[in-house]
Amino acid sequence: MRESSEPRWFVSKSSGGPTRLRLLCLPYAGGSASVFKGWEHHLPAGTAVMAVQLPGRADRWREEPLTDLEVIADTLCELFQVHVDEPFAVFGHSMGALIALVLARKLSRKHGREPVRLFFASCNAPLPERPLPALGRLDDAGLRAQLSALGLPDEVLADEELMEITLPLVRADLHVADAYLDRSPERLHCPVTAFHGADDPLVSGQDMAQWARTTRGPFTLRSVPGAHVFDRRGWSHVLKTINADLETHMRRAAQEQPRP
Repeated sequence: MRESSEPRWFVSKSSGGPTRLRLLCLPYAGGSASVFKGWEHHLPAGTAVMAVQLPGRADRWREEPLTDLEVIADTLCELFQVHVDEPFAVFGHSMGALIALVLARKLSRKHGREPVRLFFASCNAPLPERPLPALGRLDDAGLRAQLSALGLPDEVLADEELMEITLPLVRADLHVADAYLDRSPERLHCPVTAFHGADDPLVSGQDMAQWARTTRGPFTLRSVPGAHVFDRRGWSHVLKTINADLETHMRRAAQEQPRP
């Protein structure tokens, strides 16, 4: 298995063999590229998983977190442009779903390329008539309570040293979503799959269904075990679905290749 780390922004791992498709993965608030550790083991051969490492975490912990969604998406669009002529898909969880949508639109406008499929998880669709809840304004006690309800393990919440580092980062990331209101009429054409945690206290299945309004292509909504941050069974469902969707795309692409 090959492993590489692109400067600062991407941690890339391949499932082996020649790269046939790249899966760009964007984490939830407070999350790092490590959220997607091991995903390459569950995806079709030829899949390169590119996990985004945002400033302020892991090996970028000395950097100030970014709180402007447009700045994040512009940076990723510029960095990812070297890959847009190859097939790619994008997965975004919670805050990462918002970044994924804005990034996909920018790639479409600037380079005329869309993902072969977009995957959104645990996030209200950013509709003009339905502003997202402003969780970044909660005090420390309120934010801890919210994180507990969303599925953060008790042992993490009880680690005071870890929480001293985590809470400011989570709050900064939440400001990314708090400040964003989608007023763009732009709709993509790629297929979209949305994942809803069955026990999510913040985002309902009806909320997730609104992501259908971001595309003219096919839309699929799947309910998986877990809360806002899925449990092990939930992630297993997510990976099985992504694997099947990417396999379907690769098989069709192979069939459409001209024969010698």
